[in-house]
Amino acid sequence: MKENAFIFDLDGTLIDSLTDIALCANKVLEEFSLPTHKIEDYKTFVGGGAEVLIENCTPKNSSKELIQEVLKQFKIVYDQNLQGNTQPYDGIYELLETLKNQNYKVGVLSNKPHKFTLKYVEQFFSSYNISEPHGQKEEVPKKPDPTGAINIAKSFNMPHENIYFIGDSDVDMQTAKNAGMIAVGVRWGFRGVDELLENGADFIVDTPLDILKLLNQSK
Repeated sequence: MKENAFIFDLDGTLIDSLTDIALCANKVLEEFSLPTHKIEDYKTFVGGGAEVLIENCTPKNSSKELIQEVLKQFKIVYDQNLQGNTQPYDGIYELLETLKNQNYKVGVLSNKPHKFTLKYVEQFFSSYNISEPHGQKEEVPKKPDPTGAINIAKSFNMPHENIYFIGDSDVDMQTAKNAGMIAVGVRWGFRGVDELLENGADFIVDTPLDILKLLNQSK
């Protein structure tokens, strides 16, 4: 029986963080007298990291200097309001508990800044043996570049083709493909199934526990 491992995206995959991201971003936009957005709009703004988020929610003609100022303030505000509305999706704890009990290796790879990624993993998942939690770092290219995923595979000492890369966006599916991993798209996330399939999803799962069914198929 071949050994498998798992790398999860964070926002829209393990945790529903959209409301907190939107509220914090809108607060900062108001501070800069810029237009705000509906919470739903942020589903298409997120996924590329904090800087891309700010680029997406500021006016198209915004200067680089303004974007950097808004980004700096967003990180401050987001740090202060980190877990107000954010919670893991239904079924995530049950999934992680099963993976822990069966001794699967688990990592997290997010384009969220590394500091925030570590905070969320510690806040919600400290007892689930997530041995490789990684957010966006200056020295590692962001997803969909495969470097972060490949680094996790090396730490797992496992072939890329045995690793399930699980996420909710085009960026995640592209990362999985670029790293030679199994691309699993989640139906409950911020983006739609069409986007996942168009970007190479090998499987679509309706619930977190459906991921366990994929393991049974691979045995």
